[in-house]
Amino acid sequence: MATTDRARTLVSDVDLRSTRTRILYWLVFSVLCLGAVTTVVPLLWGFLSALKPTSEIFGYPPTFLPKPAARPWEWQWGVYAEVFGGSQFVRYFWNTFLLAVGCWVAAIVPSAMAGYALSKLRTPCKWLLLLLFFMTLMVPFQAYLVPLFLTVRDLPLVGWNLMQVFAGYPAIILPAGVSAFNIFLFKSFFDDIPTSLVEAARIDGASEAGILWRIVLPLSYSVFAVVSIFSFMGTWNDFLWPLLVINDNQWKTIMLHLYQYDLQGDIGKNKVLAALMIASLPPLTLFALFQKRIMSGIAMTGVKF
Repeated sequence: MATTDRARTLVSDVDLRSTRTRILYWLVFSVLCLGAVTTVVPLLWGFLSALKPTSEIFGYPPTFLPKPAARPWEWQWGVYAEVFGGSQFVRYFWNTFLLAVGCWVAAIVPSAMAGYALSKLRTPCKWLLLLLFFMTLMVPFQAYLVPLFLTVRDLPLVGWNLMQVFAGYPAIILPAGVSAFNIFLFKSFFDDIPTSLVEAARIDGASEAGILWRIVLPLSYSVFAVVSIFSFMGTWNDFLWPLLVINDNQWKTIMLHLYQYDLQGDIGKNKVLAALMIASLPPLTLFALFQKRIMSGIAMTGVKF
């Protein structure tokens, strides 16, 4: 008799035989579907509204589809090509990509090393360090915005102004390397890696750097995917901090470009919506390509003390 493999889920077939479990299962499924709809509908509305004239966007009663709804070939499809070709999107995409790569390296390397030290090394007062890291998560970014700005303007000990180096990119990349959240993710994931593997490597004479590079990191692709997507999304969507430190319009990010694009008085709101939809394509594409890896990494990674 042929059997088919089925992925393991939180609810087994035996549990689903219970009427109460089936009702609860479909109730949760319906709530998740509703949440998915509330996420997708704004994106779809923005995409379709870019195909409308500005007067129709703000018309009452509002319409979901552009007019005439029965003839989609008459919608203003050329607005996307016009915005993409006339707004130097490629340059600002490239600027944001370079910044995202720098922030990704700054987020991965120190966080992985700190997570390994807190997880596998005999660190004195480890509980105190974890407590201090956890306390930094309670402080909102706006609370230390001014001290951070003064720090990057006059770097302690050396006195460098990071905002005057490479259009201010180092002032964004270096702070990205200090993330208690990323350290917690790496530390909690490394805790699940058997300590016996690390001890065996130490007996064989491997250094701590060699253990991290050859043993721990190859087993940690999932948490790398999670931290990478968080780092990329955070850099791509960041607006306030790049607005303060980037001093060259030729090197501004896509979010700064969209802000200045919207301030132009002769730009219709349909073009602004088209620009927003174009700017959202890279993170949406990245998430779609690595969705399985990201979901598995989130499921396997938990913050525990």
